[in-house]
Amino acid sequence: MSAGRLEIGLRGPLHVREERLSDRNDSCRLMYISDVHLRRKRSDHLCGQLIKSVRDSAPDGLLLGGDLVDESSELGKLCDLVGALREVAPVLAIGGNHDRYVGMNRVRDAVVSGGGEWIHDTAVRMTHGSRVIAIAGPKAVSAPKGDYRILCAHYPSIWKSARERGYDLVLAGHLHGCQMVAFEYRNRLFPGAVFYPYCYIRHRSGPTRLIVSRGVSDLLPVRWRCPREVVLCYV
Repeated sequence: MSAGRLEIGLRGPLHVREERLSDRNDSCRLMYISDVHLRRKRSDHLCGQLIKSVRDSAPDGLLLGGDLVDESSELGKLCDLVGALREVAPVLAIGGNHDRYVGMNRVRDAVVSGGGEWIHDTAVRMTHGSRVIAIAGPKAVSAPKGDYRILCAHYPSIWKSARERGYDLVLAGHLHGCQMVAFEYRNRLFPGAVFYPYCYIRHRSGPTRLIVSRGVSDLLPVRWRCPREVVLCYV
């Protein structure tokens, strides 16, 4: 149920948050999806919300930012989800801490079986018009070459090192425990930012930008002033 800014459960709408990082007429539209947390009794609903949001938004590419499954029983649902998303746009994926609990290789295999590409420890280059969009996972050795360079990560703390590695954009999620927001100050969520210094919504250091998703789901589905979301980035 939902009451004002309080959301209990997962029945409320999934917000599509737009981040316009470029004013180009030929912007590449990439949707970052993190913290899906597929588990029994919620997977079908979450997958339905994601598929609808992606079809309605029609992005040029999809980046899955980790914590995709909580239980091994849902690996088949992840495969089916990637297959459905792949009908709209290419799917690139990395893992998070919950995927490691299930087995990173098993999560990778489910993504690949669904037609997605696993980029956790590598990088790929997408052509969009006349530009090359380079996208790396968190374990990539170095920033890839391209007209626009993106690090698709899970932990916001990677910002500390990534902002000096030549990326234009760093994407992260993993706002566990920070879905109860009292106020926002300088793009940081409080009280979460007291304990997690990288509890940003967005941030910038020189030419490099950080965007952090509030995530699709949580282990405990209770939120205050922190809408469940996917992030559509114009780059």
